Amino acid sequence: MTSALSFLLTARHCEIGELERLAATSELVGTIGRFIHALQRERGISNIFLASRGERFGAMRLEQIPQCDELQAQVLATFETLAADAAAVRNGARLFNRVAVILDSLEGLPQLRDQVESLATKAPDASVAYTRLIAGSLAVVFEAADSAGDPEISRALVAMFNFMQGKEYAGQERAHGAAVFARGRIDAPGQQQWRHLIEQQHHCFDIFNEFADPRLAAAEHRGQDHGAVVQIERLRRIGHSLGAMPVDESLVDAWYECCTARVDAMRRVEDLLAGHLKALCERKIV
Repeated sequence: MTSALSFLLTARHCEIGELERLAATSELVGTIGRFIHALQRERGISNIFLASRGERFGAMRLEQIPQCDELQAQVLATFETLAADAAAVRNGARLFNRVAVILDSLEGLPQLRDQVESLATKAPDASVAYTRLIAGSLAVVFEAADSAGDPEISRALVAMFNFMQGKEYAGQERAHGAAVFARGRIDAPGQQQWRHLIEQQHHCFDIFNEFADPRLAAAEHRGQDHGAVVQIERLRRIGHSLGAMPVDESLVDAWYECCTARVDAMRRVEDLLAGHLKALCERKIV
């Protein structure tokens, strides 16, 4: 008769296999995070380019596109690696459905860029298209966060997903505010959308602070560019009242720069979260 010890060892082998797959998932999340960051930057630059009718950020946009393409290639290579061992992927059906959605969206990216280049689309429409692609990428991270059986790892994934989602809302705010400053005016729906993006950031970061390792939450606070945060608050107030006062063209650059400093600081925290997740898996494997 098979002993209880043999079943216990089998259970441990299964647990190790799951942890090894989660460690690989942390690599996937890190790769997708870098690609999302590049797309967020391209979205913000494109919004300024379109809102200014091609007068601003044209050269910066052309420099950003190859960087996105390089990171896109890394994401696609990671997807291929996952597909080669599909049977070992937990939650594989939902995960690969998410991947299919991203690949379908990526096929339309060259056309979107052509429309931006020729000014054949408006800033809000381009922003929606970029945001849809980023949302598809974040959905893969969500599936990863939803697949962990270990409670400690699950908490780390929930913290990471909500931080990445909060960063995405910060990126949307950068693009939205950039278009407003480039146009020099804002309407009531634009003000409402701006407030919504701020509220969503607070919501996501509250969840992050609830689930994150306290050391990482403290590191996130220390890593903030507090000067940029103060500047953003000042520019938010100005942006909400545009139309009631003359517009200083330098506000476009000031807004983009301080928002980018804040989002770049968040990107460094994402790397810390991915590193923590991988180390957590390796410790539990040992």
